[in-house]
Amino acid sequence: MINLNSRQIDLLIRLTANEKVSIDEFSRDYFITKRTVYREISKINKYIEKFSIRVSNTTKGLVLDGTYENIINLKLALPCCRSIMKAKNIKNAILVELLQSKDPIKIQYFASKFRVSNTTVSNYLNDIKEWLRSKNIDFISKPGVGIYVKTDEKNIRHAIIDLLYKNYNTDDLIGFMQKNYNENHNEAYNSVDELNIRLLNIIDYKTISIIEKALIKVKITMNYQIEDRLYIELIVHLALAIKRLEKNEKIDIDAITLEKLKNSNEYNLSQNIANCIEEQIGIKIPDEEIAYIAVHLQGLRGGSESLNLNGDYLNSIVEKIIDEASKIFNMNLKKDLILKKDLSMHLLYSIYRLKCGYIIRNPLILDIKRQYSDIFNKSERVLKVLQNELKKDISEDEIGYITMHFAASIERMKSKLIKFNALLVCSNGIGISRMLAVKLKKVQELNIIAVSSVLQLDEMIKNNNIDVIISTVPIKRNDVKVIVINSLFNENDIKKLESELNIKISINEEDNENIFQGNMDKLKAISLYSSEVNSIVKNTFFTQISSRRIGGIIKELLNCVKENGLINELRYKNIQALLESKEKQSTIILPKKKFAIYHCVSEDIKAATVVVGKLEKPINMVNLMDKNEKVTTAFLMIAPSSRKESLEVIGDLSTAIIEQADFIQRINESSNTQSCRRIIEEALLKKLYYQIERVIN
Repeated sequence: MINLNSRQIDLLIRLTANEKVSIDEFSRDYFITKRTVYREISKINKYIEKFSIRVSNTTKGLVLDGTYENIINLKLALPCCRSIMKAKNIKNAILVELLQSKDPIKIQYFASKFRVSNTTVSNYLNDIKEWLRSKNIDFISKPGVGIYVKTDEKNIRHAIIDLLYKNYNTDDLIGFMQKNYNENHNEAYNSVDELNIRLLNIIDYKTISIIEKALIKVKITMNYQIEDRLYIELIVHLALAIKRLEKNEKIDIDAITLEKLKNSNEYNLSQNIANCIEEQIGIKIPDEEIAYIAVHLQGLRGGSESLNLNGDYLNSIVEKIIDEASKIFNMNLKKDLILKKDLSMHLLYSIYRLKCGYIIRNPLILDIKRQYSDIFNKSERVLKVLQNELKKDISEDEIGYITMHFAASIERMKSKLIKFNALLVCSNGIGISRMLAVKLKKVQELNIIAVSSVLQLDEMIKNNNIDVIISTVPIKRNDVKVIVINSLFNENDIKKLESELNIKISINEEDNENIFQGNMDKLKAISLYSSEVNSIVKNTFFTQISSRRIGGIIKELLNCVKENGLINELRYKNIQALLESKEKQSTIILPKKKFAIYHCVSEDIKAATVVVGKLEKPINMVNLMDKNEKVTTAFLMIAPSSRKESLEVIGDLSTAIIEQADFIQRINESSNTQSCRRIIEEALLKKLYYQIERVIN
């Protein structure tokens, strides 16, 4: 079982289908930042490592690193994650109810609600007790009465906030606070999203809208800036406080602390916020709640006012860091204004924490170091600038946060191809000038405006927007940068351009002949694919299965292959041993489909083969969600390890099993070889059509 959210599952489904997906595209598709995409990838890799697969970011986009067979295993497991709530989600849903309920709740209630046994709920409660204990909350269980929690209101609120942030990052919460969030998401909710609905019902859009209006009115009177992340935390805190007040659950603050807070500037701001909210909601916000808001505002003020950081000082530090990063990453990051803004906001509060000696914790640090090791190591070198400035050690956790800022910036810079308008000056004759111009036009970062002689230089610069002059002879100019290169444009000249322009040079070697050859290769691939489809349809068979045991099922499926002359006795035994050894980890039992998939890649078979086995009597097997499943159909796929085309077609067939809604139903209803061949042929021809369409387009 894997535990992923719908956004992460969507990315994996697209990657297992060999769809081209970049960080930029996924960020746009889901209206999230690139930093969030990197975090999503880190979480995905945690969960899919059991398949010996990981998502990697390459120059061609995101790809799955892993063997064909492991990717197939993952592909077949993914759809199950959409429809069934995981144990972790059930535990969190139980916590939500316990934290908000005033009355005891019986175990039977949760068992019925989540369709699990009383014993299962009791097992979940063991983990819940530990979590509540860590939040200083007592878990009470009374026979005949039920279970409930007992603590003060402050601990309840802290626990609810922790639970909320455990399931949502800042970007998700920002998305929720958009006016159209509910309209866009309610229709898409299914059972896997039940926990999300429950958690977001802790707060609601109407309340958030009122709070935002109140904060906008008060924010203009503040003399300091609030980081987006902390601003969201303030909104969530206020929304929860209002929810709790509506249930008559109030915060207690001792009289001395209350009096002290009343004398602070933050209390006056909090009172203004409370007045705005009271007008809209119609509830009285007590002094203790106002004081609690003031405490939160004091925390927000810490980064800027407590350090007395002025804009010039912060800008100076950020510019030094970006200058150093540009050198170490060999990329002009100074052009990325988003990086400067994000780093300034991050460091405003980080510097405060570092100066005060606060521990900075980064829950993703291990993933960041593993997945972005090169950027992390370079970021560590970059942050020597900050370390020298503050005379403080910079922890790996903080380096991890900065790494993600640089990773996002690098992706942004890659997505924007920098073009320099270049004027070529050459004194070696027309032939060499033209040859050099052709070579330079292959440099993607250069836009060759014209080829000029030294005598025409002033006129060319006057009439054209020139960023750089590339010359084969030394020229002195104060108005335009000049780079002198060799007429033959060798490797040293490429390095010189990279150094002078502070960019990474990309040479486009592709020409029309290469494009033609590329299309020819694609057409050949389609021809081979079509031939392979015919082969696999020919090698599809139907058989009746009488065995009631796994080993017997495998034997009967392979007997069918042997009887049709595709393997001899020795190869039969080799494939049988392979399937039996992999049975526990590779057999896919699809929930609520009565369908078991056996598959392997072997050098003992020369052509891809499929056998549909109809069980005379259903047998119980454990499906992908660890539940009993009555299986009626055993579906065997074997591909020769030496044939790339066979592996590709078998992979597409595996996808069709999941993607084509009626495939399994039709196979389950089939009763002979011809009907099975017809179903598989139709499924694969659809895949062939899409391949042809991609080449034509």
